[in-house]
Amino acid sequence: MAPTPYMDEPISRTYQYRKVMKPMLERKRRARINRCLDELKELMVTALQSEGENVSKLEKADILELTVRHLHGLKRQHQLVIPPEGYADRFRAGFTQCAQEVSQFLTTPTETVDAVAGRKLLQHLGACVRQLECAQVYTPPASPQVKASMWRPW
Repeated sequence: MAPTPYMDEPISRTYQYRKVMKPMLERKRRARINRCLDELKELMVTALQSEGENVSKLEKADILELTVRHLHGLKRQHQLVIPPEGYADRFRAGFTQCAQEVSQFLTTPTETVDAVAGRKLLQHLGACVRQLECAQVYTPPASPQVKASMWRPW
């Protein structure tokens, strides 16, 4: 057999790397997916058995469908949603903790921070924390109820 021009050219390192790495990366990706699906299966079997359902052998698609159905059910029951005041409390706690960390950093004698800038920053953060503590949680006004007798063009 006569050598083809293609065989005379050296194979690039990128091509060789891709040829070796692509299957290995794909195996790792599939392993991650399977690990997550196994964990999800355990969680779903436990949740469904506590609801009184009997679950036997599940395929990957079954696991995903059951999970989606279960999450939709939780959403309908409002068990999946964090109340808006929960977000505000979490933000307030995080901001306060951050301000404390900055304060601790600025008052550490080993750090060289301009004293005036550090004092101004601490005053500003203190004012922000006080403002957050006084802030009321915003609750949007309730949407107006639509009367059934109202005529609509559609």
